Amino acid sequence: MTPSELPFAGRRYHFSGVGGSGMSPLALLAASLGADVTGSDRNHDRGVALPIFQHLRSGGVRLVPQDGSAVHAGLDAVVYSTAVERANPDFRAAEDRHVTLVRRGSFLASIAAARRAVAVAGTSGKSTVTAMIAHLFVRAGLDPSFLGGGAAVGLPGSTPPGSLRLGASDWFVVETDESDGSVSEFAPAISVLTNLSRDHKEVEETARNFSRLLAQTREAVVIHVGDPPLQTVALPSGLRVIRAAVEGHGTWATPDLVARRVALSPTGVAFYVEGVRVTVPFPGRLTVENALHAVATGVAAGIPLERSAAALADFGGVCRRLERVGETGGIDVFDDFAHNPVKIAAALEALRPTGALWVYYQPHGYGPTRFFADALVETFRQGLRPGDHLLLAPIYDAGGTADRSIRSEDLVSRLDAPGVRAAVPPTREDAARWIAEARPGDRVVVMGARDDTLPLFARRLVEVLEAKTATADTESKPR
Repeated sequence: MTPSELPFAGRRYHFSGVGGSGMSPLALLAASLGADVTGSDRNHDRGVALPIFQHLRSGGVRLVPQDGSAVHAGLDAVVYSTAVERANPDFRAAEDRHVTLVRRGSFLASIAAARRAVAVAGTSGKSTVTAMIAHLFVRAGLDPSFLGGGAAVGLPGSTPPGSLRLGASDWFVVETDESDGSVSEFAPAISVLTNLSRDHKEVEETARNFSRLLAQTREAVVIHVGDPPLQTVALPSGLRVIRAAVEGHGTWATPDLVARRVALSPTGVAFYVEGVRVTVPFPGRLTVENALHAVATGVAAGIPLERSAAALADFGGVCRRLERVGETGGIDVFDDFAHNPVKIAAALEALRPTGALWVYYQPHGYGPTRFFADALVETFRQGLRPGDHLLLAPIYDAGGTADRSIRSEDLVSRLDAPGVRAAVPPTREDAARWIAEARPGDRVVVMGARDDTLPLFARRLVEVLEAKTATADTESKPR
């Protein structure tokens, strides 16, 4: 992928909300392809020292205040994320100065249109599936470009922190975004549909956008026929369609590829496809589905099953997707992006330990919490067991004009899960002191989206538990 191949090379763009997991690799891509790129982010203005800011600077993105001062008539566009409200100073400045505003997903779709793109869509597992596909494409020698919503760990040739790779071939593996509807703007060579549930939008609206994506697909479609809501998505005629499912799951169509003889363990999964054994070093039933979708995409691209299986055996994972950030005193600590009921349920199932589960969950906004309130309560009620601990953080406040009438305390008061300790610690240090009570065999997980400081807190918990272990070891020594 070279600047001369893309029409926006040499142009000027400003990215508002540039520190976001989807925005940062896109800004880096534009800069890598010769564009003059500035970026603003409220966390940067607050002095939060996130690693992504240094990666952006190193990649040629100039960081500026999010006060509208970087928005001027000489810009080709202001690229913004769905997290940016219309009251944001950059947004207001663009409207006042008649500068074109472009959604992040639309900007990515315009880049992907010039490539042989693989567009991954779905309401759960997209980031992992996208990284898996990029990983096996690299291992198969296809040298793809890659842009994901999460940082792929150990992807050869990727740009730090791992959510972007520039390859020499025409292949471009990308994660789409259904939250703003831009998924319907992609016209890829291959589309991958992982699943469909009520998330940012109602199921019916997302299904219509998925149908538009498939109608614009040029070569092949990979679709999970073990996911009932995807039955409402219209399949195109005249294209190769690879239907995938896990053995034992109900299907709405006869699958072409089936994951059989599934084996789950606390450290990974294994299954067979067409007699080929596939192993992935990450736990959970969702991992099986994700890997099956990646293998099926490899088939659509002409990669032999044996080669895909060999690649997935050393897949490094994705940051904040069941990411094991540390272990001390027999206690594992994980960081996970889970933020809606489906993702949370999958994480709880995958992380179920022999001991207790300690969940620190930060709802990622007032609107989403109100949208999911009933389902969130039911998910925790069903997924937690006696002896588990649920610590709900105060709802993440991104500023703006949100209706703040719902609180995390409202969810806790409705939980009614016998034997589960649930509370809303006022600060993270209060939560850390509670979690310091964890014992060997327990697992701790930090869950939530949008707040880029959550990974820092997960690592802080490792330090707290290490200090506790060191203190216990010192006190146990004879004097």
